[in-house]
Amino acid sequence: MEYVKVESSQIDSVGFGEGQFGPETLGIRFKNKSGITEYHYQNVTPRTYQALVAAESVGKYFGANIKNNAAYPFVKVESDPTQPIQSATATTKTETTNPSTASDVDTTDTPSPSTSLAIIDKLDNSALFASGGVTDAQLAAGREWYLSEAKKYDISTEAKRTELKRFARPLQKLRTGIEARAKEFTGETKRKIAAIDTEKRRLVQIVGDIEDAVLAPLTAWEQEEQARTTRLANLVTGLAEKGQPYSYPDIPSLETAIAELESFDLSTMQEYKVGGESAIAASLRVLRPELERRKVAESERVELERLRAESAARAEKDRIAEEKRKEDARIAEAVEAAKVEIRQEVIAELSVPTKPDWMEPTSEETEVVPFVYEQAPPSAPVVPFIDHKQAIHAEIVEALQGCTLTRQEAISVLKAITEGRIPHVSITY
Repeated sequence: MEYVKVESSQIDSVGFGEGQFGPETLGIRFKNKSGITEYHYQNVTPRTYQALVAAESVGKYFGANIKNNAAYPFVKVESDPTQPIQSATATTKTETTNPSTASDVDTTDTPSPSTSLAIIDKLDNSALFASGGVTDAQLAAGREWYLSEAKKYDISTEAKRTELKRFARPLQKLRTGIEARAKEFTGETKRKIAAIDTEKRRLVQIVGDIEDAVLAPLTAWEQEEQARTTRLANLVTGLAEKGQPYSYPDIPSLETAIAELESFDLSTMQEYKVGGESAIAASLRVLRPELERRKVAESERVELERLRAESAARAEKDRIAEEKRKEDARIAEAVEAAKVEIRQEVIAELSVPTKPDWMEPTSEETEVVPFVYEQAPPSAPVVPFIDHKQAIHAEIVEALQGCTLTRQEAISVLKAITEGRIPHVSITY
């Protein structure tokens, strides 16, 4: 394993290669008071090694990513601290950016600045294109060397210009090589990623099926448990929602809801029993007073309707009575008018200057008092007596007409009475 010296207060050098854990072993040589102590770490990838070497602080990177990481088991390697450390061909950031420390470094192991770029060809693709695989310090050192060397060439002649082109040709080859290697590495990476993705899907599917089969009883139980808890939670919600009075349009539906709440079986609610009790109590605190309020309102409504009905009945009765009174008054007025008309007709018919045939006096009357109107003395008022009798006769005719007799039949009966042809019947004037 080749080691690269690094600038660190704790780490002397790092290496990667054949070691205690095979061909891909990370080696760390630590500084201590007694000398150098070497440890080998397992499972460290080349990329991690390159990142460690290129880190601004090797010690901090090691402490944050490798030290105490269970993914990287380690073992202490017994080595001779006096044995010189082999340096890799790659230069580190410390070696290139700190020229002042060059006196402390073995110059035989320090590459020239040109190798800062030439090392690109010696790195494998994974190390080359890893972040920090080639540091900015290495590139700056290579740039500085090439620019310094290029100043030595004279371009006044074609031959000199050709020599400058020849001098820059390695940079051209390096550039095209980087592009070709990047393209090749990208294709390989894509193919690897596709293969990894395919295999990942296959393994995930198989392992997932196994996991599903193993967890099938638990999954079924969880689904049943979820359904049970959802059902009980919905029951609690339903019990709470029953406490909304506007959901019940009438008193019977409200009474039914209260009865359902009062008789609800909480023994099946399990862990939701307390919640169910609270929901029922809350709903009943709202519905019971609402039921009493509605009953009072309904009673008042019924009483109001009764009073309204009675008032309407009284008003209808008064209306009918008033109509009957008016009709009776009209009939009475009509009867009175008819009586007056009949009386006037009778009076007109009876008021003749001569005594009617049916009022001729008998032989006894003739002998006692002669019936002569013209010979009566002026002092004896005959007309008033006749008017009185005529009025009585008119009333008798009117009364007889009220007994379903015609006017002529009533007059005939009156004549029969005045003539004494009807036994036991007489007229008192």
